[in-house]
Amino acid sequence: MHPFRMALTAFSCAAVAVAASVAPARADVVGAVRGTLTRADHRPLAGVTVTLAGERTTQSVLTGSDGRFAFARVPFGHYTLQATAADGSAVASVDVATDAIVDVALVATALIGRTNASATSVRGTPVSENAYGARRLAALPRNDRLDAIVEQVPGVVRFSYDEPVAHGFHGLSYELDGAPLPQSTSSNFAQLIDPRNAQAVEIFTGAFPAEFGGSRQGAIVNVLSGGTEPGAGGGALTLGAGELGTTDARLAEHFTAGRAQFSLALNGARSARGLDAPSKDAQHDASSSSDQFLRIALPMGERDLLAADISNQFSSFQIPINTTFSPQSPYVAVPGTDDVQREYDRFASLSYTHTSKDGNGYVRLVPWVRANRVVYAGDLANDVLANVVNPDGSLTPQNGVQEDRAATYTGLRASAFRASDRHALKAGIDVQVENFSSNSLIRIAGSPDFTDLAAQRGTQTGMYVEDKWSATPRLAINAGLRYDHSTGYVRGSQLSPRLEINDEIARGTVLHAYYGRLYSAPGLEDVRRDAVVTQTSSTAAPVYDLKPERDTYVEVGLAHTFKPGLRGYLNAFDRTAVNVLDTTQLANTPLFAVFNNAVGRDRGVELRLDAASARVDSGVSLTYQRAEAGGVSGSTFLFAPGAASDVTLQPEDHDATLAGNAFYTRRFGAGLKSFATLQAEYATGFPTQFESGQGRLPAHWTLDASLGHTAAPHGIGYALSVENLFDKRYLVKVNNGFNTTQWNAPRRFVLRVTAPW
Repeated sequence: MHPFRMALTAFSCAAVAVAASVAPARADVVGAVRGTLTRADHRPLAGVTVTLAGERTTQSVLTGSDGRFAFARVPFGHYTLQATAADGSAVASVDVATDAIVDVALVATALIGRTNASATSVRGTPVSENAYGARRLAALPRNDRLDAIVEQVPGVVRFSYDEPVAHGFHGLSYELDGAPLPQSTSSNFAQLIDPRNAQAVEIFTGAFPAEFGGSRQGAIVNVLSGGTEPGAGGGALTLGAGELGTTDARLAEHFTAGRAQFSLALNGARSARGLDAPSKDAQHDASSSSDQFLRIALPMGERDLLAADISNQFSSFQIPINTTFSPQSPYVAVPGTDDVQREYDRFASLSYTHTSKDGNGYVRLVPWVRANRVVYAGDLANDVLANVVNPDGSLTPQNGVQEDRAATYTGLRASAFRASDRHALKAGIDVQVENFSSNSLIRIAGSPDFTDLAAQRGTQTGMYVEDKWSATPRLAINAGLRYDHSTGYVRGSQLSPRLEINDEIARGTVLHAYYGRLYSAPGLEDVRRDAVVTQTSSTAAPVYDLKPERDTYVEVGLAHTFKPGLRGYLNAFDRTAVNVLDTTQLANTPLFAVFNNAVGRDRGVELRLDAASARVDSGVSLTYQRAEAGGVSGSTFLFAPGAASDVTLQPEDHDATLAGNAFYTRRFGAGLKSFATLQAEYATGFPTQFESGQGRLPAHWTLDASLGHTAAPHGIGYALSVENLFDKRYLVKVNNGFNTTQWNAPRRFVLRVTAPW
């Protein structure tokens, strides 16, 4: 049996084993909430039930003899904390982020405490963390694409093929229920996970805790999968159709079997307009995808939980072509050219969590496996007949490319956490092994076919320790140290300190500062040889000199909590890097080759306002930044990179000087089940030539909208969404030697109807 299938089978069997108790199905991307419950005279109340309630998650504990209570594993999001005793009741609203330590003092009849400054809670950390719960996600117009959600936060801009670029550089790190989702190639178009399978999405764009590292960290995206509470059940069928050949279907089911809780989602979608196209009116641009996701949570006592995530995904994309020359798009393909990319992805993780008896600590083990494959089926006969029209009118013949790249991963994550009155200590280790192989065929007119077979094994190991120290009720100091080591075509390692200080200088106002070193191992794609061949000749020798990227990230900011559910922050950041990992397109394909820039820098200021209430969800993000790089390396381009001291920085091809996003959701009707959302995006145009600074494309803006009604247990739900409401068409980028020309998508109306049971 295939090793991946054996592992998948083992995970499934373990997850449905019989256990002896029922406890909430706590997730794996968590913070902690703790506090004391007292009478009005400050005497502790013992033996009182304290309940923490949020979207799809409810936990309860009893106070101890000293009135203390603790919830050690709380999924990130917004919660209501409530206690009722003979002396009266107390209630508080709390916001929890990954690794946050939220301290609350409750008094029967009133809330007299506050949330202490802590590393990543909304009040404790003013910047760099934004969360979207299931309720908010369901009302967004483009809630079927994870990238569209990530691109709403400060510092992130939307680049070609909907790729989010965070703080100036390519590369985001994704996690699903606390297990990593490594990206095996830089040419994937499919979503790592459908956001509709998620209970919540959390995005860090800075102030990264020490537990994150080893891969490219423009941002950290934590996805919390949809789950159920004990005894919950039911499901729904959603069917959708719309413009541009859009159809989709979704089946979701939640059920229990014994003590095990299951969440199953099956999705399928088709579209006649799948990718950004090289011409304003797309040709040959159909796409289809299907994915299956299963989460199983098995309580094994009051303090133990076993959970498994299993996913399978297949996507197919026609590669859009341009058959008519234009100055913006000089690549001209033969009509009928049929290039197709197919993507296959499988993932499974098993997590075991043991929580301490006092609720102030836990240990967690997460073994995981992943298999990913990208097949680019080029139309070789027609591809070699394509041409580039040069500025002088002459023609340059193009190449034909076929590729089959596959990567398999095996990994283990282990962590331990313990909180005391003033300290919250966490330590852990991440180990992963990747086996990569690629089979490339390049056809150059008039030359023999060039075939390249490559295989490589690589490893990544990360170890960290971090402490969140509440020095005073108003001051938190979060210090961490991380060590990363990687192997592959090249080796590298780095010891990375992380330091964060949060000082509540006035009631609800926090001054924030962060310093961190980051390390990013280069991937194992090995398409540099192919890039050299397509740009020169089949006899050219590649130079394997890729190096790990090493970043220094600094931010300083102010945040203010105006009232529960309304916060804002202003943040200034500076990111400098050496050996920046970047990409260039392989001939006229959407395949990418990785290279280094000798140096890179991104500096800017960002603003975020976020509001949440029973009737309104809204947010505004603005970013002003300057992303620059210089010194292209020789691995792709056959010349040595310049010394950092000799490099002239020029705008990156994905540098958007000013970018803004905003959304507003209003809920109305009986039970506030109906909603209407407007969502806007604005950005200045990208540079027209990388490392030349010669002009920019025009600024652009788009407006999306949705109108819907949430399905009730005995009622039909619907959602009408409109992408690009005013049909604003703009050039995302033009051919610049590193990338081909691409246009954004036109207006699209889609109606989805949901029938629950």
